[in-house]
Parts: sequence; structure tokens; C-alpha cells
Amino acid sequence: MVKAATLLRVRSVGLVTLLLIPLTGAAQTLISYPGPVTCAEQSVAARAVRTPKDAEVFVQCAYEYVQEMGIEEARRAFHEDERWKSGPTYVWVAELTPVPGASRALVQPPDPSREGRPWGFLVDDYGNDLMSEIYRIGSSFGEGWVYYAFPNPATGEIEPKASYVRTIDWGGIPAAIGAGIYRRDLPGTCRSEEVNAAMLDSDPSRERLQEFVRCAAMELDSMGYFASVSLANDPRWRSDSIYLFGLDTYGYTFFSGSPANPLIGSELSSVYIGSFGGRNVLAAADDFGETFLYYSNRNPATNQWQRKVTFVKRVTSFGVPVLIGAGYYLD
Repeated sequence: MVKAATLLRVRSVGLVTLLLIPLTGAAQTLISYPGPVTCAEQSVAARAVRTPKDAEVFVQCAYEYVQEMGIEEARRAFHEDERWKSGPTYVWVAELTPVPGASRALVQPPDPSREGRPWGFLVDDYGNDLMSEIYRIGSSFGEGWVYYAFPNPATGEIEPKASYVRTIDWGGIPAAIGAGIYRRDLPGTCRSEEVNAAMLDSDPSRERLQEFVRCAAMELDSMGYFASVSLANDPRWRSDSIYLFGLDTYGYTFFSGSPANPLIGSELSSVYIGSFGGRNVLAAADDFGETFLYYSNRNPATNQWQRKVTFVKRVTSFGVPVLIGAGYYLD
């Protein structure tokens, strides 16, 4: 059962800056953003939700599914079908009411026993109730983002979550339908027990790699050059074949955790430029801000040449652009 104050940390700062698409006539006079992408134009399944845009499209598709199939079929599908429920991603529906603490859970796939009962007060660290905030967004804007912490059904832990919500008529009950994403690469969520080299080494994936590099980039951004020692040597950032490196945009090594030869540094330096057939991947990483790179390199854990996937992110540290990256081996 979900308890109250200890669960939630809601932050709704994105209401104005994020895309808020009005449904009410009053709001339409204030905001003139184009309507949302319909599911006929673009769709996404629960297992593929990775980004905020994915979540928006996912909620729009769920909304359209309710309109097309009806309440009862939608309720069944949201609980049972893989399209709508996969790991930490699911569709939820909550009653919209101005009465604090009275909002009922109408669809809550991770815990169906909650359905039909009031949530009660879900108070965050900043002093506002989550359901009251969802009501405020729905009644004033029609849809938008809400930021909070909630139990992740995939891990069982309370984790930061961002949900996109929009109003819906749920069988005559004013309600909000929504879905969200849990992210571990935000300033307040890059916890060492969840994002570290050992976990990336044991279970490599592009998503874990991005989290790893983005969290390291935030460390470099906040600490500047002082972060280079820990990023190169701390066990959180270095494990077997996993290590971080930092270069300037000309390929000169700023730091490297490579156990093979840290003096030479990254395989993206000019010494290894032949790996890319003469293509200037450093310039591409600088221009795009974030890039995936694919090449072969000597794995320091096996001393064998293997295929490697590397993710590089651009950071400005004390006014100097730095390319920070890491990768994992495929073979």
C-alpha cells in the first residue's frame, strides 16, 4: 500500500516552460501551442518509452485508446496488455477533484487493490499534495508534466519520476490519465549505488551507458578540474573494462581511467584516429553535444581487440569545452 508524506517529492517547475497543450476554452485564449501528435501519426509501446517525448506520445495513445475502445476494455488492457504495461512503465488514471485527499485511484496496474479508494494526502517535501497538483494542472491547463518520487515497480525503490498527464472523462468521472519515466541521470538522482561502472560492466546497455556518462558529466560540470582525479580513479567510475575519459575538442587528453595506458589516454585521441577512417568524430561530438561512436579497441580487461560502443557528451568546465565519454565492449 502506498503511504503518504514519505513517498513523494513533487516538483512542478516545468508547468510553464514545458509544452502545455490546453483543453479548456479559457486556457486556449492564453496559449497557442499546436495540438498533440495523434496516435495515428505516431505511436509508442510501454517497453519503448525512454524519453519525455515518448511518454507524451504514450499518454496520447492511451487517451485515444479509451475513446475508441471504451472504459472497460481500456481498464483491462492497461492491466494486462504488454503494449500498455512493461516494467516501470504503465498507464494510470486518477480522479480529479478539488477536495484535498479525496482523489480516487481509478487505474493503478502495479497495485490494483488501490483502485476505487482515495489516495489520501500524498505530500511532498515542498509542501503540496500530489493529487492537488495534478488537479491544478488538469483544471487550469488540460495537460502537462508533474515531477515527484514514487515506488518503481521494477525495482521496488522510491525513485524520482516525471509523469505526463491529461484530462479525460472516465465514465462520467473527471479524471487525469498519465504515464511517466524514472530517470537516474538527473542532478538529484545520480546515486552511486544505482549508476556506477560495475553495474554497467555487468549489464551493459545503451541506456545504462548514457546514464553513466551523463552522471559523470554532471560531476565534471559541478567540480571542474578537481573532478578529474576521482573520475579517472574512483571505483564508482572505473571497473575492469569500463572507464571514463575526458578530451578537449582537439583530442588532447584531459584525464583517463584507462588501466591499459592512462598516459596515452582515450582511444578517441589523435593516436587512434585511424579507427574512424579519418572522420573527425570529435568535431561531431562537439557539434551534436551527445554522440554514440562505434569502433574497435583493445579491451584492457582481456588485452584483445574488440568491438566497442562509446557514448560521448560535451561539457563546459570553467569555460573550456570537454568531451567526456565511456564505452562497453560487445564481444
